[in-house]
Amino acid sequence: MTNSTKLQSSFPCTLFVMNDIDSIVESEFNEWYQTEHVRQRMQIPGFLSARRYRALGESQAYMAIYSCTEVGVLDQPQYKEILVEPTPLTKKMMPHFRNMVRSACDETWSAGTGLGGEAVVLRCAPQPGQEQLARDFISQTLYPQFARANCLVRLALWEASGSVGAAPSPEEARRGKPDERVNWVIFFEAYDLKACETLLQQPAMQQALSQHGLVVQAQASYRLISTFEAEVQ
Repeated sequence: MTNSTKLQSSFPCTLFVMNDIDSIVESEFNEWYQTEHVRQRMQIPGFLSARRYRALGESQAYMAIYSCTEVGVLDQPQYKEILVEPTPLTKKMMPHFRNMVRSACDETWSAGTGLGGEAVVLRCAPQPGQEQLARDFISQTLYPQFARANCLVRLALWEASGSVGAAPSPEEARRGKPDERVNWVIFFEAYDLKACETLLQQPAMQQALSQHGLVVQAQASYRLISTFEAEVQ
């Protein structure tokens, strides 16, 4: 394993979630998410923090990311129990979710420190056999270019875990449709969102991503709306 792929993060596991919500319950959905849903998870051992975002363009309206000590946290009985036996309000909300994306990911590389108020989410997949080429490009070329552009707080690579989260969760049945999974996510935390978006949209950048084995599936921008920290054990 090269330095470019060695884990360099305090949060080696990220639970990545995107969704739309029926407009008739959106206000209630936000109250539930803020006051019950996330806080319930912050009480589970191994959950460290969470962030909620609102879309700034055409994408799922909401995004949440949960940082955990390891991906096995999402496979422990305490977490599975709240999925199987949700609260009454959770049962009410689940059928109103739309366009759900949910994946447990290993954060395999990151650079930069701090928390960006805005983010660009690049959902992508490596070409078969070119995974290492893509990882090296992200760490050795992509990040330095964005760092020089004076727009970036932090850049992270999240790779979907092959051991946890691939099977349907009990919540999917309540939502009535299988969740979409991600393969890789390149997460740009920005302090100058427009500069970050502009650099990504340049034809030369798009070509470089493709040449280094990355198939871009979707790009979206989000603004941070709230943060949470784990309960003190």
